[in-house]
Amino acid sequence: MMQTYIQTHGFELTAEIDAHVRKQLARNLARSEQNIIAVDVFLGDVNGPKGGADKKALVCVQLTSRLAVRLEVVHADLYAAIALASRKAKRAVKRTVRKHKRIKKADLRELRQAGGELQAVYPGG
Repeated sequence: MMQTYIQTHGFELTAEIDAHVRKQLARNLARSEQNIIAVDVFLGDVNGPKGGADKKALVCVQLTSRLAVRLEVVHADLYAAIALASRKAKRAVKRTVRKHKRIKKADLRELRQAGGELQAVYPGG
């Protein structure tokens, strides 16, 4: 179970907003949960009572590989901003994990090749 932390700025965190954030994150990050340590969500009202596209959702995902994914979405509707940010987080986490696995495989390949060369130079061990 990944740890989820939610903070708001400019308005109160209601039970409905909290439930919506957790539902969206659970839906979109369920397949990558084994690669995630924690998710920090920061929700804010950029313009205050002026209106417009001013609801901000910032999602920071801490991965087990010590990497972090951070993205921000601004939308007129807070619930739409949360949904969009969680979908973007899903794609970004998947892409980052896949890229990190490729790098690890390349490093392993290099070590194997280097190890084979060392064994050829020192056949006795």
